[in-house]
Amino acid sequence: MEISNLLWTTGGIAFFTGLVIGIVLYHFLAGGRPAGNLRSRVTELEAELKEYKDKVADHFSTSAHLVNRLTDTYRDVHEHLATSANELCVDELTRHRLNDALLGSSAIHHKGEKTTPLEQPRDYAPRKDPEAEGTLSETFRVNKGTPQESDPAA
Repeated sequence: MEISNLLWTTGGIAFFTGLVIGIVLYHFLAGGRPAGNLRSRVTELEAELKEYKDKVADHFSTSAHLVNRLTDTYRDVHEHLATSANELCVDELTRHRLNDALLGSSAIHHKGEKTTPLEQPRDYAPRKDPEAEGTLSETFRVNKGTPQESDPAA
């Protein structure tokens, strides 16, 4: 029986030793790679995303600058055409037609005259009287004494 116990003990120790060695080898050889791979892949993707964001920011910054330059150039060309038309056309009928073609006579800048700056159109009608009640007021056009005709309860 002593040999039998010795065989079982030796077999158990060999089994657990092999199990521990297998776990350690798996962790170092196969198990450690995917975690390290994922970490490096995440780092790569974060760097790519940062680079992409920088490129997008640069693109929109450059586009805004180019559009501003285009607007300034367009305004300069328009002013040049308007001024030249005013100076070169001596015939009143031709000058009037050119003024209409160049967005009206207010577009031509005469020397020494100040022009009023253009403003965006408003999406509301300004009040004529500053003391008047506005259309967003709670009491605007509310009849207090008479019931509404469309009200079924009245």
